[in-house]
Amino acid sequence: MNTPPVPQPPGRPYEQIRKEFAEHPLRRSEVPVEHFVSPPLPTLRWGVPGFAVFASPALRRPRQPLRVDTPDRWWALAAGGGDLLVYATTRALPPASDAPAGPVTVAPTGRPISALREDQRLLDDLLDRCLPDFFAESSGDPGGRAELASMLPLLLAPELIPWARDLTPDFFSWLEQ
Repeated sequence: MNTPPVPQPPGRPYEQIRKEFAEHPLRRSEVPVEHFVSPPLPTLRWGVPGFAVFASPALRRPRQPLRVDTPDRWWALAAGGGDLLVYATTRALPPASDAPAGPVTVAPTGRPISALREDQRLLDDLLDRCLPDFFAESSGDPGGRAELASMLPLLLAPELIPWARDLTPDFFSWLEQ
């Protein structure tokens, strides 16, 4: 009797996973260009290691803060190879029901692009170190989890975290254990 293979976590850097989401055919064909798309966050919600994002209508105006409305769609890709696990509009299948409705105004950070890029690089490295423990369902290094939790709001605005938490509650529970 053959047992099915155990799904593997990503063997590629988080930076590449971000790129795969940005270039995925679903992103290009189903998500309006003006939408805000969250960074991919890890999850085990669908029984295999994966990454999930939400997309929301957004209003961008010069010299005005970003306004992001309630997510209207979300999807997840398998961590091991990028296969589509699920795609849904929130009208058909809400990710959960705890997140508040939008719109929200994202407070500008006032930080230069170079600092934001450095934050992204540091977060990419931190995720590369911490995600194997998350996907193995191991608590891992408490210091690494704490550092990751403290850095996450630098790249996903605090105003948007309730929607991310709603989509990937297992990841946030792991961070906070």
